[in-house]
Amino acid sequence: MSRQPRDRFLIANRLKLHLLEWGDGDDVVLLLHGFLEHAHAWDFVASLLADTGYRVFALDWRGHGDSEWVGAGGYYHFIDYVADLADLVPQLGEQVRLVAHSMGGGAAILYAGAQPQRLRSLATIEGLGMPEFEPASIVERVTGWLDDLQRVARREPKAVDLDLAVAGYRQRFPRFAPEAARHIVEHNTRDVDGTRQWKFDPLHQTRAPIPTPLSYARAFWQRVACPTLYIDGSESFLRLPGAELEERLQVLRARHLTIAGAGHHPHVEQPESTARGLIELMRG
Repeated sequence: MSRQPRDRFLIANRLKLHLLEWGDGDDVVLLLHGFLEHAHAWDFVASLLADTGYRVFALDWRGHGDSEWVGAGGYYHFIDYVADLADLVPQLGEQVRLVAHSMGGGAAILYAGAQPQRLRSLATIEGLGMPEFEPASIVERVTGWLDDLQRVARREPKAVDLDLAVAGYRQRFPRFAPEAARHIVEHNTRDVDGTRQWKFDPLHQTRAPIPTPLSYARAFWQRVACPTLYIDGSESFLRLPGAELEERLQVLRARHLTIAGAGHHPHVEQPESTARGLIELMRG
């Protein structure tokens, strides 16, 4: 993390979104974090890209980090992230390069299919969309979602013990170095009346009522026109089975890079190797 980022705020899709910015080149890279994380998850990779000459932005998705929450009566439907990108990307450049992780990767691919002319390249890290689901399960999903909304509405905010949160993060992601886990947790909390609280909107802890079916996602994948790379970790608990992965990559026409010694967060656990793979993609 040799460079310190600059804070930026832009209005996109009627929300005030927070970004971090490194470098000042004309070739723009936009980094998109995963579920319940934040822009600072990219601190380990972003400065390496900026040192190579790229102008790098990392976004706090709506309701995450230091970006605005949707407010009373709103919700975080997955397609809303795509709409945010459609309004944000033109403010950063005529064309950009997207690098996205996990949940962010799923949204990035949908955007890349919806507006392929906006992208110079696309890299998705352990994010190829949701598994297929049975249409008959949709009533059960919506019923569960309604229950979740009531549960979240009744829940009082709890103080976050940073040490316990770091320990929990490392238990879930054991390949995180202790300092990396603390970095992620500290940037995911803020001081509220003398106690630490999570920055993300608790509505994110409800199940999605209507997921994007895999058959729908494939229609977007087929429209992606830029050079595309899929990155996974050799030790990730979310690695797709070989045949399933190859079928998806064929539809997306994506290259595949596995980062040795990494789990679900190659950009945090093996940032140098991840940055090398991204730079190779972007230099073509």
